[in-house]
Amino acid sequence: MKGILLFAGLLLAICATSLGINAALPSPDGALFAIAILLSAAFTAVILCIELSDGRINDMGDVIRMIETGQSLRLTLAAYGLGCALAASMTVLVYCELLGG
Repeated sequence: MKGILLFAGLLLAICATSLGINAALPSPDGALFAIAILLSAAFTAVILCIELSDGRINDMGDVIRMIETGQSLRLTLAAYGLGCALAASMTVLVYCELLGG
């Protein structure tokens, strides 16, 4: 269960990162990426709670195993969506910094 609390802390850190991205990027881009990250994190947290209540997850290793093997399609899609939103926002952030604005 300690691993699950660590995962919840990681989701909170991702939410804080989305607020930082919102502040760093220009007006429409920052808000869109922040919304995409927050929605993906919320879906991941909700699906994680569903999997916990069904008894399929007991440890952090179970979460990673379910995502890697695709045992839970909902959790896998939510985690990949979160990763893609974070990667896209970081790419745009680096691109804007390289352009100097």
